[in-house]
Amino acid sequence: MSHTMRELFELLEQQIPAGTWWPGESRFEIAIGAVLTQNTSWHNVESAIDNLREAGMLSPERLLAASDETVASLIRPCGYYNTKTRYLKELTSWFIERNQHTEHLSTPQLREELLRIRGVGEETADDLLLYIYDRPVFIYDLYARRLLAAAGYGEYRNYTAAKRTLDPLIEHSQFTTSELAKFHGLIVDGGKRARQLGGWERAYPLLVSRAFNSV
Repeated sequence: MSHTMRELFELLEQQIPAGTWWPGESRFEIAIGAVLTQNTSWHNVESAIDNLREAGMLSPERLLAASDETVASLIRPCGYYNTKTRYLKELTSWFIERNQHTEHLSTPQLREELLRIRGVGEETADDLLLYIYDRPVFIYDLYARRLLAAAGYGEYRNYTAAKRTLDPLIEHSQFTTSELAKFHGLIVDGGKRARQLGGWERAYPLLVSRAFNSV
């Protein structure tokens, strides 16, 4: 059982030509993307980030100094732009104050601190931990939960339930941080194809059957 997650990772590597993930040219840009991607497609996030870049708002200080109305107009492609503006401002304020101090925090301590920021839920917190702070966490997003269900690991109604149950398997497999980032990228890229074709079982039948038989 301790090796099943690594086997799944290796099967994904064999069948999915994953690109780099998470897209972003700086820590702050990745943080912005993690908030903006909530309840929308990455295509919309890219449009919003392009708007912010053109306006010179990919600097924490400049974004925080901008009016809410200005920021909301720039991130409009993402939807919920007034709410996300408030979330961005709170995350940005935290980033300016705390980013340089995070190296002194354990992963659980940093996660708890991130979760106290309004607009940062469990998935967003783990995105930030993995891609900004190089902490070894697995992202149990919807793509991942669908894959894990298809591979026989059970169905989980939400992020918290999946993390609580399956984190021990991730820990036993001793993934590096870079492997976990690649794991997430493989799942995202594979999940997009699976969604188009009607599920992981149809998109990658060999992967799912082999993973299922190993559990």
